[in-house]
Amino acid sequence: MTEIRPIREGEGEAFLQLLCDVFTLDFNRAYDVFFTEPMFDLERKWALFEGPEMVSILTTTPLEFGWGRAFGIAGVATRKERQHEGHASRLLQRVLREGERRGEPAALLFARETKVYERNGFEPLDRVIRAELKTTREVLDDPLEFEDVRAQYEAWSNAHPDRLRRDERRWRYWQWQYRVPGPFRDGYLCHEPGVLREALFTGKPNAMPLPSGTEWLGTTFMADQLELPVEKITVDLYVMGYKVPGVPQMFMTDQF
Repeated sequence: MTEIRPIREGEGEAFLQLLCDVFTLDFNRAYDVFFTEPMFDLERKWALFEGPEMVSILTTTPLEFGWGRAFGIAGVATRKERQHEGHASRLLQRVLREGERRGEPAALLFARETKVYERNGFEPLDRVIRAELKTTREVLDDPLEFEDVRAQYEAWSNAHPDRLRRDERRWRYWQWQYRVPGPFRDGYLCHEPGVLREALFTGKPNAMPLPSGTEWLGTTFMADQLELPVEKITVDLYVMGYKVPGVPQMFMTDQF
């Protein structure tokens, strides 16, 4: 007998073990992150069961844009010995129907391979790229206060319906991942060692005040909007959408 539903108390470890097996992750290292991250919600961790066996899984995350509510899909995984039997598609279709019922009719995901998602009604909307940034020897000033970053982001987000809104829970998630924002021009850069994932500013820069070798990790749309000085571009992921009305404007600091 096949059953598709959110997992229940006591099933989290089995869910995590399947995820780690498929994506070759260390279970012990993933354990604390899995159960403590601010977006954790058993009701959004779905599984397809055959009898008592958990065969295929995925996680959904609530999203909101100016045009309305949606949800993100991540961690789509099927037991290696049960792959290519259609389990992921059945699980996806069930979750998409549930999204409609919840008032979240649109869905987004990041994919390395697009075919299975295209078969389930998704279409490619954008690409996530890694690209080397032209940099200067200048170093960012002291970090901005969180409330300053939040105010700038929310003003930007509210200015266009395709931009992702951040509620309190999503801001907690943003802080939980320890972002380091520094001032740049009339905005900010949000970076980690070697990676820039979020930036808001106006005017085309010739180079960025970041260490040599820093890469942009984000969508092509946002790189073009910011007119980032990028080179040596490689495609990392594809942004896939289901009933999404435009190209989503969001940063990889919000990756689900």
